[in-house]
Amino acid sequence: MPSTLYVGAAPGEFHQIQPAVLAANPGDTIQVAPGTYNEQVTIGQNSHGATLNNLVLEGTNQSSIIQLPSTAPASQQTAIVQISGAKNVTLNGFTIQGPGNGPGSIGYGVEVVGGGSANITNNHITKIEDNPMSGDQNGIAILVGRQSLATTGTAMILHNTIDGYQKGGIVVDNTGSSAEIDHNTISGAGSTALIAQNGIQISRGATANVNHNTVSGNLYAPQSDASTGILLYESGAVTVEQNTLLNNDIGIDAFVANGSEIDHNQVTGSTFDGIVLDSTTGATLDHNTTNNNGFSDSSSNPTGDAGIALVNSTNNTITQNTSNSNKGDGIYVDAASTGNSFAQNQTSGNTSFNVEDDSTGAGTAGTANTWAKTKGQKSSPSGLVS
Repeated sequence: MPSTLYVGAAPGEFHQIQPAVLAANPGDTIQVAPGTYNEQVTIGQNSHGATLNNLVLEGTNQSSIIQLPSTAPASQQTAIVQISGAKNVTLNGFTIQGPGNGPGSIGYGVEVVGGGSANITNNHITKIEDNPMSGDQNGIAILVGRQSLATTGTAMILHNTIDGYQKGGIVVDNTGSSAEIDHNTISGAGSTALIAQNGIQISRGATANVNHNTVSGNLYAPQSDASTGILLYESGAVTVEQNTLLNNDIGIDAFVANGSEIDHNQVTGSTFDGIVLDSTTGATLDHNTTNNNGFSDSSSNPTGDAGIALVNSTNNTITQNTSNSNKGDGIYVDAASTGNSFAQNQTSGNTSFNVEDDSTGAGTAGTANTWAKTKGQKSSPSGLVS
């Protein structure tokens, strides 16, 4: 029968988490009292070689702190909590924090690899960064799978607060990896010249549902579009719904994210574009609101980016979006984007054009795309809005 083990300061309790993990059996619960535990925790097999499937590691309202010890090896692969191979592990109610011990010194707050799966809920994951914060491409709060390590993982990532990361908040990577990412608050460092951060990244064949998250403050100070709130990079099909993206370089950047659905998101205050489809086909964008994005240049005639932009993207469907008051275009389509369908979008108050389509072909108004019932005051070429 499953048992409950206790970690704390009382007599008879384990005084560290890792010894309790090694003593546990599959299906057991480990309850961790408030306090700071200077250690790294690996959940894979117990001391008898049994895989710790269905283990529950339960903290106390984020006052149970797993602190990366100062003696931890300085490596970009260092994890504070690693779940490797074990299935359906629950990690709930902890603060998990760094920082590392110098440049390139910390990899991950929580790492799910080796085909393992985890429920990561109600945690505060913070300071997953070098000390001091550096431009090295490490420091990810939650990693699920990784192509470069030839490993996969699966996770439910719910109701966490994630901040103080160096490179990324949540990364789900590699074909065979997947995640449900819901109701998390993810905050980047704000404007920094050190590193281009991403709030959520789904990449290299991984799939995910990314819903109801608030992602903000991923800004690269050299004023390039390198930081994103949500990045889909060569992903499998991903659903991105009802997220709030605030003050990122790009709100949602979908690069080779074929078949993805991007719906009902609020994107505001992006330095550059609100939502970008880049080299993507078969995606659906509908009911998104992309207002007040883009920046003005130093010329007397301000130009900028767009609420929604398509670059080298074909056969996508863009319907019932609202894109207003962007410093640039409401919707921009480059010359290489063809076969796309635009219908019932609302655009107004954008600095350049409400709609701009640089393609040419047999579509609406001589473009290579179809436009119908698009509301706006001005377009290039004329005839795309009414």
